[in-house]
Amino acid sequence: MCQQYKCTPACASGTCAPTAICDVNNHRPTCSCPKGYFGDPYTSCRAECLSHADCPSDRPACMGDRCVDPCNGGSVCGINANCEARGATPICSCPRTMTGDPFVRCRPFEPADLCEPNPCGENARCQPGHDVTGKERPVCTCLAGYTGDALTRCRRGECTADVECRHDQACVDYQCKNVCSGQCGVDAECNARNRVATCSCPPGYTGDALSRCYPKSTSTGARYSSGGRIYYNRKK
Repeated sequence: MCQQYKCTPACASGTCAPTAICDVNNHRPTCSCPKGYFGDPYTSCRAECLSHADCPSDRPACMGDRCVDPCNGGSVCGINANCEARGATPICSCPRTMTGDPFVRCRPFEPADLCEPNPCGENARCQPGHDVTGKERPVCTCLAGYTGDALTRCRRGECTADVECRHDQACVDYQCKNVCSGQCGVDAECNARNRVATCSCPPGYTGDALSRCYPKSTSTGARYSSGGRIYYNRKK
């Protein structure tokens, strides 16, 4: 442009604001704010935001001097994933009926996914199952030959077969237990023979050894009481 009889640059320093853009049209300068900037291009152009606090709730993130929705853009979360903006942070998650890595891909849920990763304890097996309400849940059980809490740790059992126990014991729930335990009646005797409990009433007693033994009566009309009732034995 011609100024004081001299050709000078139309966009000389000071023509526009420091952050403004200057264009020449027919030897005259035209000032404008850059994309994403606002204000008077002849005095001051400013960015839309300098921090997240400058942004509205529907565009809470300040990125590149602009307020944006952090969930906008196809590359924020994985395929089929949901994105929720919590403040300026995008939160990715798989829908309720899907599973997977929400930052990579969500896929339809399968029962086998209940056991990946394995929620059970050491030496325990996980299988898909249901709880009392019918909801799908992982079911933990100890491996064969192991016993304990399947949610924390299963330990090698004492036995897996009767032959691993003493002659008077049997292998029950992978533990060697006395075969006479709880097998005979009150006041009865129990003898273990080849891991089989044999019940009998002791000398001087009679009755059903599997339920109860009573002292034998030695006189006619002798009586004894049991459970609140009185019984009479007649001598033969």
